[in-house]
Parts: sequence; structure tokens; C-alpha cells
Amino acid sequence: MTITVVTVALLIDIIVGSNGFTIRYMVTLAHSCVGRILLHLLAMLGDRCVRFHVAGIMRELPRVAAALTLPARMRTRLTGALVLYLAQPVGHSDSATTADPQSLAAILDPGDVLLTDGNTRVAALVKLVTRSAWSHVSMYVGPLEDGPDPRCIVEADIAAGVRSIRLSELNALHIRVLRPIGLNDMDRYQLADWVVSRIGSEYDLAHAWVLGRNLLPLPARLRSSPDRTANSATRFICCSLLAHAFALVGYPIRPVRMRVSAGGTLDHGNLTPGDFERASIFEVVGPINSVG
Repeated sequence: MTITVVTVALLIDIIVGSNGFTIRYMVTLAHSCVGRILLHLLAMLGDRCVRFHVAGIMRELPRVAAALTLPARMRTRLTGALVLYLAQPVGHSDSATTADPQSLAAILDPGDVLLTDGNTRVAALVKLVTRSAWSHVSMYVGPLEDGPDPRCIVEADIAAGVRSIRLSELNALHIRVLRPIGLNDMDRYQLADWVVSRIGSEYDLAHAWVLGRNLLPLPARLRSSPDRTANSATRFICCSLLAHAFALVGYPIRPVRMRVSAGGTLDHGNLTPGDFERASIFEVVGPINSVG
């Protein structure tokens, strides 16, 4: 005899007939986990088998918890499917080619910023929303392993999070190399080391969502103020990853509202890849298949 059957039997002498509560109602409740929990609680009022009823309630709780987390799990799956969709290429242009890795490696120094024009759905969306020729920024940090084509670039990717890639994996239609002006070797390696230390961090989808809303021609009530934009030091979009690094060595991309707080957070406002090209702290050292 199951716990539910015993509980229903115990309840018959306790609450049948009171306040119109009939056997039919109890049987109806017994068909759901929440109803069975309610029956156990009601039965505890009229008998001393507390341990028996607690055991029954504990058995039902995992099912209740699973039901309560269903909306969150569905949202996570839908978000994951959308991210994978956006990360897919939209086609290939025969007239555009990726820069030769060896030629690119010859002009790069640690701390250099790479502006790229990607060929994915998210890249097309970024260029449309930001009205820029550039869809992504990443940093050259120097070789992280031995070999002819080592991992040497760190980026925040919408699908993979913060990761290191090879020059041959840039897969960009156009590339522009920006070099910070006036940084010594120590500052450069500090930049690179900090960015490398963030490999494995998650992509900040909340920040990307707020940024997109703020850049679209939407009513003011649908936008978020800059200080509400996600700018943690644990999740990043491509721009916030590099902006954190440069602000920490005293080279903010935007001098206004780029202060480091005691909690290790920064306010990047609505920073986009195009802002790196316009920033006065950089000089262009290598247009590769450059746009415009």
C-alpha cells in the first residue's frame, strides 16, 4: 500500500464531511504531486504519524522542483538555440578573403586590438544595429603554445564565451589592427595577461541584449540607462572584455564613465566595436583587406 493510499485512508475519518470536503475531492488531489503534499499536510493535523507524512512530502518535492524549473529550462534551451543560430555563417563572398596568418603575425605585438568584419548572422546584426563596418574586437596576446599556428588571440565569442583562437581561425572578411599609443612593454604584457586570465568566462548575453535595445530607435521607456548595463568582471561581450583590460592600465576607450569600482566593475555604457576605431588612444598599423 503506497503512502498516498494510506494517507487518503487516514483522512477519511478526519476531514470527510467537514466544509464540504469529500472523498471525490481527495482523490482529485491525489492525482497531482502538489495535491498529495496538501493531503499529507492536512493529515498531519489529525494524527501523530509526522515522520510518515514528512517522508511522503519529501518524496514529492523533487517533482515539484522539476515543475517549477521547467520555464527556466525552456528559456535556457531557447536561448542556446538562438545563440547557435546567430553564430552560423550567412554565406561566403568570393571577393572577400581572410588575411594570411603569417602576414598578419609579422605586424602584431601583444596588446594589439583586431577589428574584424565577420561573416555570421550575429556579425551582420551587430553591423546593422551599430551602423559600423566592424562587428567584433579581439586582442593579440602572443603565442600561448608552440607550433606554426599557435593560439594567440583572445576574444569573447557569443557561443563559446571568452576563448583563445589561432590567427587562422579569425575567419574575418576584413581585419584592421589597432595599436595603443604610448604603452610600454610592461603595460602591453599586463593587458595580455589580464585578458588571458579571463579565458573560460561566459559571454554576457544580458549586456548584449541591453546594448542592442539602447542602440535601436526605440522609445525611451524601452531603453536601459547606461548604469544598468551588465558590466561584471566575470561575463563579457567582446567590447567589455577589452575595455576592462585597457581601463585597468589607465587607457579607457571612453574617458567618461569608465571608472573601476571597488567591486571590480566598470561602466562601459554603450561601447561598440566602432568606438575602438574612433578612440584616440589607438593608431592604425595594419589594414588587412580593410573596409572603406
